[in-house]
Amino acid sequence: MSTRSHPDGQSARTRTTPSTNADRAARYEQGLRAIAEDLHVVIESLLLGAHNNVPSVEIARRSQEIEGLNDELKGTLVVRERALGRPLAGIADTFGRSEDRLRKKYPFQDIDRCLLDRKPSSTPRQARKKTITSSPQQPVWRSPIQRLAAALSRMVKQSPYSQRELARLIGLSPSYISRMVTGTRRASWQHVARMCEVCLVDPELLRPLWEVADGVPMKTDDPAGYLRTYLRALHYAAGSPSEDAVLASMSALTVHQLRQALHGPDVPDWGVIAQVVTALQGLSRTARPMWERARNTPTAGPDSATGPLSAESFG
Repeated sequence: MSTRSHPDGQSARTRTTPSTNADRAARYEQGLRAIAEDLHVVIESLLLGAHNNVPSVEIARRSQEIEGLNDELKGTLVVRERALGRPLAGIADTFGRSEDRLRKKYPFQDIDRCLLDRKPSSTPRQARKKTITSSPQQPVWRSPIQRLAAALSRMVKQSPYSQRELARLIGLSPSYISRMVTGTRRASWQHVARMCEVCLVDPELLRPLWEVADGVPMKTDDPAGYLRTYLRALHYAAGSPSEDAVLASMSALTVHQLRQALHGPDVPDWGVIAQVVTALQGLSRTARPMWERARNTPTAGPDSATGPLSAESFG
C-alpha cells in the first residue's frame, strides 16, 4: 500500500475508501430531485409538442434540453455516491464508463458550480409575465400557470353560463377569458376572484394557485392551512378525483396520509406531500417551500379555511 510523507517526517497510509460528507450528499440529493423534475417538465412539453405538431426546431430544442439535463443528472448522481462513501462500480457499469473516468468527468467542484448556477425553480415574476403574454406555446400541464388554468377551465365548464355570458358578467372579452382558461395569458387576481364569485366558487380556494403561478411571495399566519388549501386547489384543478383514484396513482400512499395532507390536523412528512402533489398533477418543488414553512412553524394547527372541498367530497 502506498504512503505519503507528512511535514513532520512521518508517513500516512493513502485513503483506500471514499470519505463521507453528509451535508454535501444532502445537497446533491436535493439537486437530483430538482433536475428530475426539470426533466419531467421538458419531457411533458416534448409530448405536448409532438401531439400538437409544433415545428421540428422546437422538438430539437427540447431534445437538447433533455440531453443537457441528463448529463447534469449523471454528474450529480456520481458526486452524491462519492459523498456518501459508496463505490461507483454499479453506476459505472450502467453508464458504460470506468469508475476513474466518471470521477474525472464529474469532479465535485464542477457539479457544485453547476448546481449553484442552475436557474431557480420559480422564474422571477416580471420575467415570467413577459413570457406568458408573448409565448404562443401551450404551457406544460403540471406547471403552476397551467394548474391555475385547469381550475379556471373547470369553473367555466361547471357554471350555468356560456363563456361569452361569463365574459360579459365579469366585464372582459370572450377571447380574454379563453386565454385565461388555457393558460396562455396571465390572469390578474381581480379577474380570478370575480370569476370565482360568478361561478359560486370560494376565491380563497384558488388564491394559493394564483399566487404560485404569479410569483407572489407567500404571506400567511397559518402556513399549514395555506399548504392544505393549495393541495385542495390542486385536487379541484385535477377534477376532484376520488380517494381511490388518487391512491391508485401512488401505491405507497395510505388513506390516512392522503386525508391528513388535505385536511390535517398535522402536517405529514415531505415524502407524503410530494406524492400527493404528484398525484394531483402538480410539481413537488412548488409545494416544498410551503411544506418547509408549515413544518417549521410551531403554531401550525388545523386548517381553518375549509373552502368548497370537504372530506366528504372524497366519498
